[in-house]
Amino acid sequence: MADSESIPMNERRGSSHQTAGHSLLSESCCQIVRNSRHSRYRQIQNFCNKILCWRFKVWMFILLPIVILITIIIVIIGIRATPYDDDYIDPKLKMYGIPRYYVGSMKISKYSFTPDLMIPQSKNYLYLSKVLKMMLCQLYNKSPALGYYFVDSDVFSFSHGSVTAYFWLQFAMPEEHDLLVKYTLSAEMLSNALRQQLYTDGMAKNMEVEPSSITLQPAKEGYVQSLKTGQCVFRVLLLSKEQTFNSLRLVNCNKNSSNYWLVQGKNDHSIKTIISTEGEGSVCTDVNVTMYNTWVPGSKQIVSKFSQTGLPTNHEVIIPGNMLLMTFSRLGECDLSQYSITFLQVPMAECGGVLDGTNGSFTSPSYPNDHQEEINCTWNLKVQEHYRAIIFFREFKLGGPPTSGGSCESDYLEVDGQRFCGDHKPFSFHSNSSNLLITFHSSKTYTQSFAADFIITDGNSTKFHS
Repeated sequence: MADSESIPMNERRGSSHQTAGHSLLSESCCQIVRNSRHSRYRQIQNFCNKILCWRFKVWMFILLPIVILITIIIVIIGIRATPYDDDYIDPKLKMYGIPRYYVGSMKISKYSFTPDLMIPQSKNYLYLSKVLKMMLCQLYNKSPALGYYFVDSDVFSFSHGSVTAYFWLQFAMPEEHDLLVKYTLSAEMLSNALRQQLYTDGMAKNMEVEPSSITLQPAKEGYVQSLKTGQCVFRVLLLSKEQTFNSLRLVNCNKNSSNYWLVQGKNDHSIKTIISTEGEGSVCTDVNVTMYNTWVPGSKQIVSKFSQTGLPTNHEVIIPGNMLLMTFSRLGECDLSQYSITFLQVPMAECGGVLDGTNGSFTSPSYPNDHQEEINCTWNLKVQEHYRAIIFFREFKLGGPPTSGGSCESDYLEVDGQRFCGDHKPFSFHSNSSNLLITFHSSKTYTQSFAADFIITDGNSTKFHS
């Protein structure tokens, strides 16, 4: 039984030879793989150590982008973690620098206007002005370019509609500041920085501030200082269409200072201003009066300005629009208490309509005073068949001159498809059609006026038809 189950000797020897063969083959394969890996490693090593330029090897060029990327990341982290510092800026600049002031406005659609927003002591005024002041100070202090120059800001008034907030800004400048004012502290740069920060910080959405509504103008120190202290600043809110304010005494502020009047009427009304004295003749030897149709004054917003020796007994001006800033300044000794001011709301002049008949006239709204801003008027001059119209412009002052391309874009009058703008001496326009469409467009930029007469003439003759 044992013999039948035993394995023959020759079979066992064959099995041993097979096992040894497999082992030898396996070792040979491993040796080949090791030799192949070692050969490939030496090839890679030789390639990496190959000199490409001077002493620079291939592996150096391979690692260079990685090193640069790591360096950039470290620098960015360091910059963000380290407060901005500039050795060229005096840390005492805000205290001793030359002050520069701006006034601006922005619309806030989240709130609705209430009359108490014209009263600085009211709860609504104090709350909303505090929130906006914190927002402005935070945004400008965080700015890397403007934070070192920014000193302070505050809100000084509100107007109705979607509430418009009016604010002032104060910056400090070094003695050499020409380039700083031209670039970093320009009104355009400051307003753009405010818009960008509002978007970045999400405050535009939280407060529902309209960044596109932001306006900014350089301001005189006297105006901002009066807004800061509340001295020599008078606020008037005209609530009734027929309401007038008579005998508003001008308070004598400090010598050579100005009185500032912030007046607001209803949206569909203009403000008529009457300056008068109690006695006959003038009281002051020298008085300057400037009127603006906004509380953010600039040279283009001046509606009326006069400076003369002795103010006339009565001086009347109609302001185009429902906003008025009036500065009343004295030079030298002057008793301003003798003057009184009356503010009267008057309906805005209507414009446009149908022009018929054989002759007539039409003018800009509120003529001869400046027209209000942002209006569009259309007149339809009807002419009978076979007749033509001749329009004579006896006065024409609308906005600035045409652009370099010859087009009129700000204020213009379009007659029969042809636009006119700028200042012109009296001129006439002869129609080529029996019906004329006359369109007047006013932008925010300019506020001036025009006056025209028309007459109908037979299209087949040069005689006027009357």
